[in-house]
Amino acid sequence: MSRIVFRASLILLLITVTACKPIWYRAPKTPEGMWQQRSPDLMTLDKWAIKGRSSIVQGEEGWNVGLKWRQSLNNYQINLTGPFAQGGVVLTGDGKKVTLFLGDGQQISSSSPEALLEEHMNLKIPVSALRDWVRGLPYKNLEVDKVEYDSEGRITYLEQQDWKLKFLRYVPFEQYEMPAKIFITHPGLSLKFIIQDWETVK
Repeated sequence: MSRIVFRASLILLLITVTACKPIWYRAPKTPEGMWQQRSPDLMTLDKWAIKGRSSIVQGEEGWNVGLKWRQSLNNYQINLTGPFAQGGVVLTGDGKKVTLFLGDGQQISSSSPEALLEEHMNLKIPVSALRDWVRGLPYKNLEVDKVEYDSEGRITYLEQQDWKLKFLRYVPFEQYEMPAKIFITHPGLSLKFIIQDWETVK
């Protein structure tokens, strides 16, 4: 068999194996495909800090609060400042134990940040889910009911059980694109997060 015939046969075989598509073929980029490329990097981002503000409307009550959140692996510290907290509260956790520091000096511990805030402040804030949501990720412990992406493969709308989220703006942070404005609604509750600054935690 001549060299030319051998090469032609090899090319024909490769084309057949790749379902009749040339080996240099690349599927067109779709929002879903771009999301699949960028989401693994976001999942590994486990050291970060944000500063911003939030508005909370629960039933007929509403609060505007300042927000500082520092995350380092499983350890976190969340500072909420504003009139609802009489000067502010701090929530710290390590994945096993959570402690709520109230403005009057009280320290209360539990295994659940949601339980602490609801029992002692009557606030139903999904702290565990927010760790994923503020990074622009679905919450890993809830099934995704609906998701929409923009042309860059970033989530713009997300539904998980009764939680509905709109990601209205992203900003660059290192090699990432991170949420800067998130609106969250749930029966009887709405949250708005304006993130003014993303920082690196070492």
